[in-house]
Amino acid sequence: MHTSQSIYTVSLLTKEVKRLLEASYASIQVEGEISGLTRPASGHQYFNLKDENAQLRCVFFKNSARLSPVNLANGMHVVLSARVSLYEQRGDFQLIVQAAVDAGEGLLRKKFEQLKARLSAEGLFDLSTKRTIPSLPARVGIITSATGAAIHDIISVFKRRYPAIQLLIYPSLVQGELAAESLATAINTANSRRECDVLILARGGGSLEDLWPFNEEIVARAIHHCTIPLVSAVGHESDFTISDLVADVRAATPTAAAEMLSPDQVQLLKAYSSLQTRLANALNHRHEAASQQLDLLQLRLNAFKQQADRSAYRYSSLSKRFSRLSVPLINERKQLLAALTTRIHRPDRMLRLHSQHCHNLEQRLDRAIKSRISSSSLSFTSQHKRLSHHLPESIVQHKSIYHDGISRRLWVKIPELLQHRRSQLEYKVSALQALSPLQTLARGFATLQISGEPEIVSSVNQVKVGDELQANLQDGYIHCKINKIHRNIND
Repeated sequence: MHTSQSIYTVSLLTKEVKRLLEASYASIQVEGEISGLTRPASGHQYFNLKDENAQLRCVFFKNSARLSPVNLANGMHVVLSARVSLYEQRGDFQLIVQAAVDAGEGLLRKKFEQLKARLSAEGLFDLSTKRTIPSLPARVGIITSATGAAIHDIISVFKRRYPAIQLLIYPSLVQGELAAESLATAINTANSRRECDVLILARGGGSLEDLWPFNEEIVARAIHHCTIPLVSAVGHESDFTISDLVADVRAATPTAAAEMLSPDQVQLLKAYSSLQTRLANALNHRHEAASQQLDLLQLRLNAFKQQADRSAYRYSSLSKRFSRLSVPLINERKQLLAALTTRIHRPDRMLRLHSQHCHNLEQRLDRAIKSRISSSSLSFTSQHKRLSHHLPESIVQHKSIYHDGISRRLWVKIPELLQHRRSQLEYKVSALQALSPLQTLARGFATLQISGEPEIVSSVNQVKVGDELQANLQDGYIHCKINKIHRNIND
């Protein structure tokens, strides 16, 4: 830091001023009009940037100028991206230009960024809103100029790759002041008609001003509200518009969009041939396997039919035997039941008699079985002893097996007979119970007794007002008190 008494040399002062300027204004943008433009053999460009009140010297070095999309000319209104510096040899204040754009294009670029930020905040660019493009659409709608080069490129690609896809053109302006409204109307018309599986929004390349209708908000919202999947194919690969961001898919060019939506029919034919071969092989394999399985099932079905025929014959034989044996037994039981029914007079006495008879039968049956078993056992033992020294061992073993079979049959028949007798007894008990007075009580009737006396009250003459009665029901009794007595007039 120099004090007020320091004395600068010219070189020192210019160096320090240059350092301060370059540090303070390293990257700025300046707008103005070009004048005095010169292009010496070195390739650098020198000119003045002026407005109504001042001008600045500017230098556009060759390496930076080569990359500039704008060809500078006198009188052009531009926006320069530059850094401030000082040319020490002459002490001239100057701008070293890094990039230059047309001032009109710069305003459009600023407007583009502002609209992009606003629509992005509203969610128009979200991936969640993107629709899936169909892999093989039946009809494709094209929104573009009916006379432009883009429509011819798209049609030629579809005819070459997959001519079966139908194309429907929605003609629209793609450049000029009315182009944005025309594009939005075409998109809305295609969306309302629902004639296509997918839409292509297309235009050839051009400057930012030429492509500006595709950056208008009305077009972006029409794309966002369109329910048909939409591919944006605007300009060349380096061009980028708001429509590209809102659309479901962006294609670099109209030709790329057509190739995206039209499969190569040669590849499809190859894939179809391969799939047809695989399908034929699979069907042949399945047919052979099914034929083998059918033969196996046919053999199993024949065996099942034979077994079913044998079972049917056996069932028929058993059914005839059962009918022949059961009819006489049923008739005998019916006669016995009729005889027993006529002999029923007192339920309790008959119940006791039948119970005693059943008990006697059980005892007799038990004694008979035991006697039979005992006699059989004794007979077997005696015969065994008699024949053990004379008969071969096989005969003895045969007799033993025969004896075991008889014993098992006896023990099997005993429970069956007992069960039959119990069933008869239960049937008779149920018949007796149907005549029992307890059944009357079970139906809601009651017997009356004067409290403390065993007699049953059967007449109003047996009681008087104030007596206490006991009403006997099926599951208990009720204490009652007589408040009033009514006698029938006829009594």
